[in-house]
Amino acid sequence: MKAALVTMNVKAGQCAENVQYMKQQIKRAKEDGADLIVFPQNAVSGYLLGDVWLDEDFCRYADSFNDELIRESEDIAIVWGNIRYRNRRRFNAAFFAYQKKTHMRVKQNELLPYMQDALYFEENPINSAIEYKEDMVFALNFGDEIQLADMNINLDARPYDMQKAYHPHGNVIYVNACGMQNMDHSVMLMEGGSCVLHNGKCLYQAPYFQEDYALVDLASQKEDKEKPRSLLAALTMGIQQFDVQVFAGKLPWIVGMSGGLDSSVTAALLVYALGKQRVYGYNLATRHNRDITKSNARQEAQALGIAYREGAIEALVEATETTLLQEYGYDVKQYPILVKENLQARARGYLLNSFAGMLGGVVVNNANKVEVALGYCTLYGDSIGALSLIGDLTKVQLFALSKELNDVFAKEVVPHALLPDVRGDAITWEMPPSAELKEDQLDPMKWFYHDYLVEHLGKDMSVSQYLKRYEDKTLDEEVWRWVCYYGLDDPKAFIKDLEWFLTTKERNAFKGLQLPPAICVHHDNFTNRKLSQMHKDQSLLAAFKQKYGG
Repeated sequence: MKAALVTMNVKAGQCAENVQYMKQQIKRAKEDGADLIVFPQNAVSGYLLGDVWLDEDFCRYADSFNDELIRESEDIAIVWGNIRYRNRRRFNAAFFAYQKKTHMRVKQNELLPYMQDALYFEENPINSAIEYKEDMVFALNFGDEIQLADMNINLDARPYDMQKAYHPHGNVIYVNACGMQNMDHSVMLMEGGSCVLHNGKCLYQAPYFQEDYALVDLASQKEDKEKPRSLLAALTMGIQQFDVQVFAGKLPWIVGMSGGLDSSVTAALLVYALGKQRVYGYNLATRHNRDITKSNARQEAQALGIAYREGAIEALVEATETTLLQEYGYDVKQYPILVKENLQARARGYLLNSFAGMLGGVVVNNANKVEVALGYCTLYGDSIGALSLIGDLTKVQLFALSKELNDVFAKEVVPHALLPDVRGDAITWEMPPSAELKEDQLDPMKWFYHDYLVEHLGKDMSVSQYLKRYEDKTLDEEVWRWVCYYGLDDPKAFIKDLEWFLTTKERNAFKGLQLPPAICVHHDNFTNRKLSQMHKDQSLLAAFKQKYGG
């Protein structure tokens, strides 16, 4: 028996376009002599549609394409995912059609970080074994379900998670979507990676992050090799698909290039994904910017081959200060230095948006995950942008990505001077991270250590669990290394820093609600969490302080 697997770039909401592509693949599979062809979950409509699922007209429209696909099943079995809409009830279903007869399986609702099925779909116990051509019993499944059958057919719309690779098991034809689908602030990357497993062997493994068609003989004894699954490939697909689906693949992208790591990585990613002709870099210097950072930005722009301009924002900042004083009676010099820092950041945001308006383009956001978590940004300044490319990546993860970008460009596009030299229990920085909005400024984050807290605290480890592990000295060896490096093995210093981290995160939660959409490389990320702006009870920290005389 031969099965055609279609790892499909499902265009969210574009039912007619998706079905036209499916019909082309069905025709191809028939010509190849396939017995059946399998498409992903929600192949007709897309999965991450948010409240579009509450639009009855859209649901009725999406459901109408099921009949079109059933008509194609005269001489080939077709398996696909789509909504079944009946009497104002919505079911997320998998269909098996052969000789115009159908079987259906309804997906059980899951509480996923990126999708809450129960808000949109009902459940139904419809499920039956499928006897096909008298010699094969199939079971229809979603995700990683397995039933007792000769072969499981599993449909999925599984996003990429850089830390959790999915490995199907059993006798299974597994078909996943690829491409980009977005909901709210979450830009999710469907990773593809369809495969066939039979009798303990991998008969086929599709590449990740790209469309694929494969004809697989289920009786084959030949094993296939596992394909690579890289962060850079995921980000590249996400940028390209967001660019095409949202902006028709035509607009210029404007990036503020400070000469620091975040903007350097962002600019390199844009060029790698979209080409140098559509990327425009601008260095917007304050009087606190060092020559070396301006040189970094200039040299990267030259290495990438992009259009680039540099200038100073001092005149704009001074004009703003003058307006505040003469028109409204506020003397910036009489206020905390943070006011002046924010004026400079907003001047940059104003200019970047002005460039975007003149070029007919959009601004990209440069913030990393630690900055997003702590709200270390200025609203309407460095928080602007149509899309954040690195907002789900910590600074530490950017170090590794920087090296990979330099490798694929075969030259230094991300300056080596921006990367730390970690040897033993010490970090050496040639250029420590800095916003350069005041003299001798350094970012307040404790890199590596705060990256760890952002990745784990409140996600897979509570504050009370963290405090206990600290007291018991059962923290992971890697994080304890940084606890000691920053002098946090002193309980008083430790609790002071943890208070700062938690308070800063809570105080700036309102900013997270206003940040741009971000490419997500974890299933559970800040963009799809339901944020609360309340201040939590700090009694746990108070008890710890009292115990250690803080």
